[in-house]
Amino acid sequence: MSIGYLGQVQQQALRQTLSTQQIQYIKLLQMNSIELNAYLSEVHLENPLIDLEPPTRTAEDSAPSPIDLARWLTARPAASADEDPADRDEEERPERAPRPEQTGADLPDYLRGQFDLSLTRVDLRLLERLVGSLDAHGYLTISPEALAREFGVDVGLAREAIDYLRTLDPPGIGGYDLADSLCIQLSRRGVADPVAFMIARDHLEDCALGHFQKAAKAIGCPVSQARACYELIRTLNPRPASAFGDETVAYILPDVTVDLVDGEPVCTYNRQYNASVSVNRAYLEMAQDDPQAKQYVSQKLSQALWVVKSIESRRITIERIVESILRRQRSFFVDPHGDLMPMRLRDIADDLSVHESTVSRAINEKYLQCRRGIFPLKNFFSGAASTGEGTAGLGSRSVKDRIRELVAEEEPGCPLSDSAIASLLGEEGVALARRTVAKYREELGIPSSSARRH
Repeated sequence: MSIGYLGQVQQQALRQTLSTQQIQYIKLLQMNSIELNAYLSEVHLENPLIDLEPPTRTAEDSAPSPIDLARWLTARPAASADEDPADRDEEERPERAPRPEQTGADLPDYLRGQFDLSLTRVDLRLLERLVGSLDAHGYLTISPEALAREFGVDVGLAREAIDYLRTLDPPGIGGYDLADSLCIQLSRRGVADPVAFMIARDHLEDCALGHFQKAAKAIGCPVSQARACYELIRTLNPRPASAFGDETVAYILPDVTVDLVDGEPVCTYNRQYNASVSVNRAYLEMAQDDPQAKQYVSQKLSQALWVVKSIESRRITIERIVESILRRQRSFFVDPHGDLMPMRLRDIADDLSVHESTVSRAINEKYLQCRRGIFPLKNFFSGAASTGEGTAGLGSRSVKDRIRELVAEEEPGCPLSDSAIASLLGEEGVALARRTVAKYREELGIPSSSARRH
């Protein structure tokens, strides 16, 4: 095939509108390795000019043992401290994690997959013990006192570990009984009506038998309110662990591997997990002497060139993002016990001079393998609370710890409102909006001030 002919086809393709291709590239960028391979198989069947070489390795071939996909897919990226999830554009919102019944996860792995990467070894030991202490319903069978004695730690630290467990999915996990589990779920939903909590704790049986008047009288609320709260409670899960099974095992294909070279983290894109594409030039030569075939080939060549270019652009984008992550999170990869630093999508976007949405799409369902394990790229992003001194900020976990302390120290019968907590944090140099405080409080499983008053 002449170089001139190829150049002519390329110029023709450039003249065409880019909107359709841009939309397709966005979809391609968001695909994980499995989805990408499936897509390439489809276009290969439709386009004879696309040569396809299947992946040389699969997760089953390379992994020493099956990696439960649900273990990782449930890690959610933390929103920025000054960001409300409701304010995000629709395309910016992270995808909903699959339900355990969709993945065949077992409960321990499902919970471990949600552990914060910045947890200390002590925290992890306590959480591992708590995970192992859950019964078939997802209820906790060990007290904070017993946990503290077993590990030789302060009871307060044991309670914090239990509180952390209760922020994980499925909602209601880690309660001591049905009532406790229901109250956790109410808090997670942001329910502020204290009547709902009182029914869950003390009047569930009466309402279940239809004795709403009796329950309302004991609580001191209208019958209609008691009935409405009970109907709300009926939408909760009385057995948080009921959805788990082991019928299916799925696998993760790590997109990049990070190794230490001369003490520095270096990323390698795992090409072996992805099919490779190229243009079939022999087919081009065959079509040179047939005008009709030449027109058909021109159309198919345009698509083939775009696919090859887009796959390469996708690889480069992922590599650049990971390299930026390595620079900002160097201590995590170099030090076996290193912690993560606060990092936002916008930080990486600024490094690469791209839009935040590009970073968000590129890290979607992408995984990184290093000596500390396999992690979703989303796990390396966390919120950062701005300080009055203009520093890089505090990690969202540190802010949450401080919120938990403030609630624990509040006067009995006079709980702190979200606005009051925000004000106290502001005095300490941490600027947070009230709605952000509310979000963090709910994630910690702490009821609203009105609910804590009772």
